[in-house]
Amino acid sequence: MDHAAGTDDALAWIPAPAMWMDQNGPTAANEAAVALLGPADEVLASLPDTDRAALIEAVATVAQGGSVEAVTVRTGTTPPFRFVEFRLGRHSTGAVIALAHEVTERERLDAVIAEFATGVYVTDADLQARWIPRRVSESVGLPRERFVGSDVYERLHPDDVEPTRELVARARELPGVRCSRPMRVRQFDQPDVWWPIVTHLIWRGDDPAIGGLLVRFDMDLTAGVDERETELTAQSLVTLDSSSTTGALHLDLDGGLLQRSTRVREILRPLGDDGDLRWLDLLRPEDREPVRERLDAARSGTSLSAVEVAFVGGAARVWARVDAVPYRDTQGHVAGMFVNVQDLTFEREARDELAAAREELWHLANHDALTGLANRYQLADRLAAALEGMTGREDAVSTRPAVIVADLDRFKDVNDGHGHRIGDEVLTEAARRIASTVRPGDLVCRFGGDEFVVLCERVADRAELDALAERLVERFARPFVVDGLTVDIGISVGGAVAEPGDVDVPDALILRADRAMYVAKAQSRDR
Repeated sequence: MDHAAGTDDALAWIPAPAMWMDQNGPTAANEAAVALLGPADEVLASLPDTDRAALIEAVATVAQGGSVEAVTVRTGTTPPFRFVEFRLGRHSTGAVIALAHEVTERERLDAVIAEFATGVYVTDADLQARWIPRRVSESVGLPRERFVGSDVYERLHPDDVEPTRELVARARELPGVRCSRPMRVRQFDQPDVWWPIVTHLIWRGDDPAIGGLLVRFDMDLTAGVDERETELTAQSLVTLDSSSTTGALHLDLDGGLLQRSTRVREILRPLGDDGDLRWLDLLRPEDREPVRERLDAARSGTSLSAVEVAFVGGAARVWARVDAVPYRDTQGHVAGMFVNVQDLTFEREARDELAAAREELWHLANHDALTGLANRYQLADRLAAALEGMTGREDAVSTRPAVIVADLDRFKDVNDGHGHRIGDEVLTEAARRIASTVRPGDLVCRFGGDEFVVLCERVADRAELDALAERLVERFARPFVVDGLTVDIGISVGGAVAEPGDVDVPDALILRADRAMYVAKAQSRDR
């Protein structure tokens, strides 16, 4: 990686933890990244083996031109781990830029456990137990060494096995939606005692921390009621729990508000004290129909997948994931619905900040800091793409890429006579004049010093290129006025049109234009 081009300095301007990486791991980091993960050369050593391999593989994929949306790794050698998400992008030098964001609260299962009244565990799609917290294991009599790896169906009452299979299938069809029913289970050491519980299943197969079925269970406070007739009635006991990380609204069939949890009030409070009362009115116009569809589905006894929406009140905006779940009375009729509201505002704002940081990084890495024009890296990418586009294109003979190399005349005299500050002002004005003269779509690059390159991705013939070169020379006929000083600056221009052989050696096209420019400068300048 060419650090001389200022790529190291670019890290310091990124408002988020950022690192340069190659196939061997991080090579440089800004202060925010060091504060989050430690020195660049120590990052890999802080990761578990599997996470280290996943990060290196993702970096290699991006470095080779592939795409990896994000990779999440754990830091630390023993639980509880911190989780860090890396967003990766390829730099034109072949190095990879990685923006880091700590997502421990989103990923760590401890945050999930805090919601549950009795317990939680994780299984695969076949209900084979994969993980249970030690606290839950000890409190409910499911020893980890015996429970993990066991078949949960063997813990169920025989009459509840088939309904549970149907519940698992439903949960898998509705990822992220809580599916619930009462059932009876037994512990390892009390095989003759059946415990009534309410079980809630959420399929999170693509979640990097869970990767399967999240099972929540609570002691069934409706044990005196026939479980077969109360499939979702007991859900209100937990959905409206004030300790839930997801807020909830309890609605009747007409959409009237019956109850609301403390959590949903907290989520919607930025919209005003009555935000949870006016929640439908505060939805963005484009989000109202998707929410109405979910309410209609709940009225009919079904559930649609959750939808991401925004609530807006004045200058405040709250992002949330919303779904609607029906519940039934003892006769099996749909009696109402619960609207679950999960706050996504922090996550969304963090995502937007990272996107802005990536955009700023790309701009810093691909533009000249003084003039704002494209730099050599962007020029190289665009030129290579334009030349490759000649192959197999029907109009490749009639229109071809071309470049113009322009060098300022008498610029050294300005720098020597008036100093670099005036020189920088002249370069900035020269960049504006060139950019305002070229055709729409042409790329203007500050190639170095007082030399500029214009990439014309398609020109019909040399005459079109000559006409552009002449306009550039004419544009510099008017003197420059900087801080009251009149400066006489001209421009010498050379151009070249691409040939088939340039596809393999793109620099050859720039070299021919550069030679033509020096011929013009040697003859009389300003030509």
